[in-house]
Amino acid sequence: ITIMFRGREQSRPELGLRLLAKLAEDVTELGFVEATPKQDGRNMIMVLAPHRKKSDVAKDAAKDAARERETVEDLSAAESA
Repeated sequence: ITIMFRGREQSRPELGLRLLAKLAEDVTELGFVEATPKQDGRNMIMVLAPHRKKSDVAKDAAKDAARERETVEDLSAAESA
């Protein structure tokens, strides 16, 4: 999210911070603040990221478990040979 300050707005960065904080609060159900607001010249930037879906987390856990099983099977096959 980028806010561009114009003219005298640059002397009131706290208003931009307040606006970005309210926006972050409004979207807490959908995502989270990945990078806090920072002013870079005339721009104030904040980075938001989506929450991971529970199904994605479950898929990742299943993939990790499958990899571990394959590794254990490979090790046991190598030991028996």
